[in-house]
Amino acid sequence: MSHRWLMAGQPRPLRVRSDVVTRRVFREFGVVRAAFHFRRAGVEIGSRPFVEGRLPWIQNLGEMVVGDRVLIRGIEARASIETEARGQLEIGNRALINSAASIHAAKLVRIGDDLRMAAFSSISDSAFHEVVPGEGIRIAPVWIGDDVWLGRGSIVLPGVSIGSGSVVGAGAVVSRDVPEYCVAVGVPARAIRDLPRDRGRTRR
Repeated sequence: MSHRWLMAGQPRPLRVRSDVVTRRVFREFGVVRAAFHFRRAGVEIGSRPFVEGRLPWIQNLGEMVVGDRVLIRGIEARASIETEARGQLEIGNRALINSAASIHAAKLVRIGDDLRMAAFSSISDSAFHEVVPGEGIRIAPVWIGDDVWLGRGSIVLPGVSIGSGSVVGAGAVVSRDVPEYCVAVGVPARAIRDLPRDRGRTRR
């Protein structure tokens, strides 16, 4: 390797690896692609959203607000996000929504910051159909705090709240409230252990 630049007292020329440039270009393209997709659906989207793989299916007949730096993965299958007419959906900052995860708001679903939704998990405030003929479709708000992790294939049913810092295990069905900072598993989901309030979690 020539070092004539050093002998001449000149600064070493900068070299940027092509793979670094490619990653940066790919990232910026993903941000623009995701932002356009959300805005075209009438979503109030925060800064620097990103989609890996297939774009999510979005139906926004109500009001949908998504915070900053949301990451949606469509590797195994597309995620889906939906509001019905007069439905309200709020998703906080830094949410991670994995492949085939779904969020449905017929009335109100409110989610805090740092949500982690594993693949095939779902959140809905509607039962979608009558359980008993003549009783009507059950619709009830869902509230999810900050820093909540929903395991693979878990289901959050209408009318429940999940406290901040809690983890819902894979395949669990949340049919009643889950307190803060605990692990909840099973059908129906129940708390089996407490979690430290200062455990922290990696942020993107």
